[in-house]
Amino acid sequence: MEFNEYNESVKNWTNGILDNYRKDAELTIRYCHELIDYGEKTADSKLLGFGYYHLAMILYCLNDYDNIFDIVVRAIDHLEKAQSWSMLARACNILGIITSGRGNQPVAYDYYLDGLMYCKKYGLLEEQSIINVNCGALNIKVGRYKEAMEYFQKAMEYIASAPDEPSYHTRMISLYENMINCKVLESDFTGIDEILEIVEREHLPYADAIDRLGMLISRTFYMHKSGQIEKRDECIRRIDGVITQDMLFMDLIEDFFVYLEVLFESEKIDEFWHLMELMEPMINNLKVTSMQMRLLGLKIRFYRKHHMGAEYLQAAGLYYELSERKELEARAMIKEVIELRANFEKVNRAKKKIEKENKLLAAQSETDPLTGMANRRKLNIQADEMFSHAHKCGHNFAIEILDVDYFKEYNDNYGHQEGDRCLIAIAGCISEVAGAHGGFCARYGGDEFVVIYENISKEDAKEYVEELRRKVMELTLPHRFSKMLPIVTITQGMYCDVPKEENRVWDFLHVADEILYSVKTDNRGSCRVVDRADMDENYTYIVRCADGTLYTGWTNDLKKRIKAHNSGKGAKYTKTRRPVELVYFEHFATKEEAMSREYHIKQLKRAQKQALIDEMNKNNKSIFTQNG
Repeated sequence: MEFNEYNESVKNWTNGILDNYRKDAELTIRYCHELIDYGEKTADSKLLGFGYYHLAMILYCLNDYDNIFDIVVRAIDHLEKAQSWSMLARACNILGIITSGRGNQPVAYDYYLDGLMYCKKYGLLEEQSIINVNCGALNIKVGRYKEAMEYFQKAMEYIASAPDEPSYHTRMISLYENMINCKVLESDFTGIDEILEIVEREHLPYADAIDRLGMLISRTFYMHKSGQIEKRDECIRRIDGVITQDMLFMDLIEDFFVYLEVLFESEKIDEFWHLMELMEPMINNLKVTSMQMRLLGLKIRFYRKHHMGAEYLQAAGLYYELSERKELEARAMIKEVIELRANFEKVNRAKKKIEKENKLLAAQSETDPLTGMANRRKLNIQADEMFSHAHKCGHNFAIEILDVDYFKEYNDNYGHQEGDRCLIAIAGCISEVAGAHGGFCARYGGDEFVVIYENISKEDAKEYVEELRRKVMELTLPHRFSKMLPIVTITQGMYCDVPKEENRVWDFLHVADEILYSVKTDNRGSCRVVDRADMDENYTYIVRCADGTLYTGWTNDLKKRIKAHNSGKGAKYTKTRRPVELVYFEHFATKEEAMSREYHIKQLKRAQKQALIDEMNKNNKSIFTQNG
């Protein structure tokens, strides 16, 4: 952003901000306030956007969470008016980081997607790499490792395209660190040694102490999970020797939480409590309840493991108090956002203009920017409404998932711009067919789309999916890299039936996804419509026992099986650990699939099982009554 057209005072303030940023926080804050005061007097959004943005960034570096949210929102409002797209994308990214730190991952993800929208629209490569890394890290938190790696690969492309950027090595180290953590959590250790060699050879020589420490923690995490105990312990000795209070700022918070888990599992008690003592004042000073709860949760686990009853009870009581505070904070956060936006509207816009802009914003928040279709947010709302109505009226509810065959090969060879045009053309076909038959359609993500119909027969459903398949083929979009036809094709899976009392939308979507997968396996490029009569009732499930342990099994009658467990007739393991609570289940067409999945889940670590449970809860998947 250039300020050559402004007076000397403005130039001094803006240059002072840029020169002292991350060097002299007090001086930077003073320059920001002077610039903001002048911007308010002159009603200059360019100056206000610049001032508020850098004020927010310096407060972020100082871990000042009390005022940063308000300031970032102000920055976004002015940056948009000034069309300062780079800073606007970065401001959305900061909102995502702040919201994620507060424990609100879905809202954080929306902020990141807003930032990516600006990046894509205005060709902001560096900002795109930053936000993609953060999106990947967010997906790691919820156990979506494949999706996380996809975001990291995108970030890699953007970062590698600008090796002369001053932040190149820092960004590569951050990216590789996240990739290592993702692979380790997925228990996929292939290629990690090669990554570490690349980082050691090409990037660490140019890194600062913080980057080095972050990568060392990732190395330690890898050594721990892969069973390389001696190398792990050597890393721990190195880390313990360099950790200081000065290093514990926001950029390392997540790294240190990972490191604490390693120390806890490794029985490194002295090192564990040393880091705890350093982190606790900082976390408490941040006043972010979700982080306080996370740290306290580790303490509780330690006390329980070492049979420290009095400390355990005290910590558990505090944890309960914090959980109540977290709920109040969540409500206050929503209220805060609403009030902030309302105040801006009252001050800056006439009533008629407010209504017009709000309608536009509402439409944008529910619209996929590429295809113009409904986005995932709108899909969630509309699907729930249609599902509820179908259940109430006893109608069929049909949900279809489709994706483009060999779309990665299409993107890789024709380029992302042509890939976008392909998706837009297919979206047009979907909208045409769904609209003609009273259906609803949305972009689910990437090259996946969802179509929903209510109150249609299975026969009609088959006609509609076939009509769509045919229309896409009639586009005759060239795809010489497809392993099927030399044109673009789609694969479709649909589940169509009357919802039962215990069902939710997610259940139907999950089955439709399974059908899609089976079609891709058996006969890619075709479509399949399935109802309940076509499927056997087979489930793989997880129950949480009274002692907190998890038990995995399979059954063809979920309600009956849970009842058997709670009556002491289910399994030897659960007989003495009653009552049990159903916390997770998957539906399969065959007994063999359910048993195979049972075996796979039983091999998972507890954290991985918990990630499955968390993902289901996030999607509001139906949990049957525990007591039958």
